[in-house]
Amino acid sequence: MDELVPIILGIIFGALIWRGTTGRIRIALSICAVLISGAAATVLSGEYQESWIYLLLDFGEAAIGLAIGMLIARRVQSSRASQRLRSPTETQAHR
Repeated sequence: MDELVPIILGIIFGALIWRGTTGRIRIALSICAVLISGAAATVLSGEYQESWIYLLLDFGEAAIGLAIGMLIARRVQSSRASQRLRSPTETQAHR
């Protein structure tokens, strides 16, 4: 269960970053999100007491989650955009 925390945090941060930013800001916030998600998961689960190597594993899991979140946000955004492009032509066809 502890392994899902960085992935879920990464998905949330990834979707928010994709929807709200562009360019270099997106890259900088993505790096910060992975670091924060991984560190929070390691500290909150108490894994750091066993070994700090778990921090590296949680960084990887957070990065995977971030990529998934960005992919989901991108797909949702592109499907909405294509619906908006199709919508006016469909309404004109019904007239």
